This record gives sequence, structure tokens and C-alpha cells, in this order.
Amino acid sequence: MKHASRMAAAVCLAAAIALGGNGQTADAAVQWGQVQWKQGMIGKVVILRDTSLYRLNGTTWQPAMTAKQGREYRVYSQKRAGGAVYYSLGGGLYAKQGDAIQYVPFTKDELLALVTRSLKGQYILQAGNESVLFVIERQKGSRLFGWYLYGKNMSLPIEGRISDSTVTLDIYFNDNVEAIADSISYLKAYNVPKDEIEKIAEQLANSRDYQMQLQFSITNSPEQFSGQFHFLDLYLDGRYDVVKMALGQPMNVTVKKND
Repeated sequence: MKHASRMAAAVCLAAAIALGGNGQTADAAVQWGQVQWKQGMIGKVVILRDTSLYRLNGTTWQPAMTAKQGREYRVYSQKRAGGAVYYSLGGGLYAKQGDAIQYVPFTKDELLALVTRSLKGQYILQAGNESVLFVIERQKGSRLFGWYLYGKNMSLPIEGRISDSTVTLDIYFNDNVEAIADSISYLKAYNVPKDEIEKIAEQLANSRDYQMQLQFSITNSPEQFSGQFHFLDLYLDGRYDVVKMALGQPMNVTVKKND
């Protein structure tokens, strides 16, 4: 039995996806209550009643503006001065700890809950200098559904799930013979004739077992994740019939939310 590994054939992600795109992304708008998450924030303050915000002038804290009840502000750091704690809100503004404000830290549990609520959207999967778009279109409980943009004019269905802090997405080829034939073109490296590759593609059509898989973990950011991408390795007999399929060695990738 011949084991045809895509990774062993040294076929990169670009060959599988033939992406149109330059890898540039817009910042994702991930909402946490009234505030959008920004890199570097450690929490937020909620204004419980009208109170002053301050600027530090030398060693003196000077009132700069009044924060209105009900407003929320991102917090980037804390500073202790004169026995009091001041929360840095960015732009040189600080909120003073006291009963007029509530500080809410951005914890790992809060991050997980935030991402879980915000999984729907467009993403960029990046491997080296190559990238591809995919979309999580719908979420039903822990189950996810969407589309993976394969090549320049094809899309493949995605079904996935979230368990604890791990998102797993299965990308199915279904009956798309053209996409399957492209995805197994690496078999040429194993001296499999072109006409046999076309026959193998027809074998794999309509097989729910022929798929790719992406996993990424929610760790310290709600919009950028580290993950692993798996192609499917094929096991062929002497007549080039597929007798077994298994997920191949993982490829390290980055996943970034794009909207």
C-alpha cells in the first residue's frame, strides 16, 4: 500500500488554495459591552456616577473632563500615586479608583466568553506569505457553519465546533471534482499518472471523509489565534484505488478575524 502524504510531497498551502489576496486585513471590531477590544487593554472601567477624569501634569493630578454615568472606557495600565490607584484610559486620561467607578479586569474567562459570542465573521488564514479567506456564517450552540474560499472561484462548506477554548473546523470537498483534483495534484510527485489522478478525484467525490481540517485556540486575543492546518493523506493500492485516508502532519498557521 502506497502512502501519499501531501506534506512529504512538499506542497505548500498556496498550492492548495491558490488565493487571490495580499494578506492585508482590517482591524476586527470585537465588542465588549460599550467598548471595542484593542491590543494592550487589561480591562475596562464602568462609570457608576458622574466623576472627573484626570491628566498627570508633572506630579500633579489635574481634572481634565467629566465622565458621565453609564459610560465605559478601556483600561491599559494602572498607576499608584499618593496612596490611590489611577487607571490609564489612553490619550493621557486616567480614572481614579473609588466608589464612582467599577474596574472590570479582562480575564481569560471573559476572553473566552467574548470570542465564543463573536465567532461569526470573516477570517484570514495565514501560512507564511500565503493566505486564504474563510467565513463562519452561522453558529448554533457550539456548532459552526460557513465557507472556505478555495482558489479564485470556488467555495467549500465548513462545519465545526467549539469545545472549551479550541475551535475545530472541517472543510469538505463534497462532490466538487475540480477542487478535489486540484487538491491531489501533488500525487504527480509520486509518479501517479494524470488520468489516474482524475479517477482518484472521482472516487473521492461525494465522500464526507475527504476533507481538510483547521484548529485554532483562544488564548490571549479575541481576534488573532495560533492554529494548525491538516491536509488529508491518501493510502493507495497498486491500482491507485484509495484504501485509506488520514489527517496528515499539521502545518502551523495564524488565524485573524477580518471584520
